[in-house]
Amino acid sequence: MEATIWEALLGYFFMTVLSVSIYWSIRSLLQIKKKWWCKPILLLISWLILGMIIFIGDWGNLPATLLIFMLGIWNCCEGSRWKRLVIGFMLASTVFAFNGFWDNGLEMFLFMYMKIPHNMVTRWTCLLYRGGYALLLYLFIRSRKPRADFELTKTLWKLLFVLNLPSLGIVLSLVLLRNPFGQNLPTILADSALFLIAAFAIIGLIWAMLVLERHQALEQENALARMNRQYFESMEQQNFAIRRMKHDLTNHLQTLLVLSEEKRTDYIEEMLGSSTLTQTLHYSGDTTVNVVLSAKEGIMRQKGIHFVPHIDITEELPFAKADICALFANTLDNAIEACEKLSVEERRIEMEARLGKGLFVVSVRNSCLGAGSQPLEGKMPKTTKEDERNHGLGLKSIQEITKRYGGNMELKMEEKEFELFLFLPINS
Repeated sequence: MEATIWEALLGYFFMTVLSVSIYWSIRSLLQIKKKWWCKPILLLISWLILGMIIFIGDWGNLPATLLIFMLGIWNCCEGSRWKRLVIGFMLASTVFAFNGFWDNGLEMFLFMYMKIPHNMVTRWTCLLYRGGYALLLYLFIRSRKPRADFELTKTLWKLLFVLNLPSLGIVLSLVLLRNPFGQNLPTILADSALFLIAAFAIIGLIWAMLVLERHQALEQENALARMNRQYFESMEQQNFAIRRMKHDLTNHLQTLLVLSEEKRTDYIEEMLGSSTLTQTLHYSGDTTVNVVLSAKEGIMRQKGIHFVPHIDITEELPFAKADICALFANTLDNAIEACEKLSVEERRIEMEARLGKGLFVVSVRNSCLGAGSQPLEGKMPKTTKEDERNHGLGLKSIQEITKRYGGNMELKMEEKEFELFLFLPINS
């Protein structure tokens, strides 16, 4: 009796270890909420669906377990509603299909026709097959290298949901609508084939989903690269204009030397009225930062935005110039866009940028429409433009550059103020 108890406890222990593969699959496809109870709940529902027995004609186990699993995914994971719904159904369907294949097909065949003792079939062989399938499922997903924060369009999620319905329908029909009595070898083989078809069809859908995710990620990377290149090219043109202005200034000084005193005064007043000579050119020791801030401050001056820069960069930044341009230009463009929705008196942007102690730090605070305190917890605020696909790339570009250099970006929205904070480590 004691040996049986210890054997059962050992079986539960190994089932718990193997169910971690289901949890890893969830974590690879969905972001987990930053609540202390989310990970334990996901581990629990992973253990539940991996170990749940699925018998034909049993109306208790499958519907209840599916409902519990979907509630756990819905409440413990982030992402759009359609993403959580589709991925939850996909993972549950493929695991239930394989459990049904084992419980109603392979196990029944080994016990009834191969005459293998029932206790040998139901314990360690069950753990081996179910745990092995869960591990292979995770390794397959992991080999595709998905980003847990990926998001497809609503149309694609709906399409994947519809394509998942036939496989889920096969599993539900076999379990809930079939007569559990009078099974023979042909029906066992047919049921096994249907369960396997459903399991691997869903794996095919997961593969298709990850291919779409990768294709969309490449499209977004190309769009960000084009946008950053355009920023850099525009700043290069601005830099050229500044160099030309310096050259022209030399000619102006030479002209002043030969003018009479009366004409010289008029000439100087005309020069001082020129916008090209009133720009502040030296914010920092980095040329790219100077060019970007000079251009953006001119735009802010035209729009009546009060700009307060605190720049402490005494040398050239050790990053690609296109990335430096994109970081500063995108942060200020987003702040300018938010300020334009306010009255002139309320428009204010404050920027801090510092280089030192192995870190490059940028903080931008701008006034915005009051929306109450909204801790974003790393999530991207939704763009207010109708064309969501082609807008809202500024923050994504900043996030991509920050991650590429091993840094981090944080967003925070308080009453009438939005703050973007990022840091990049400086490799010695």
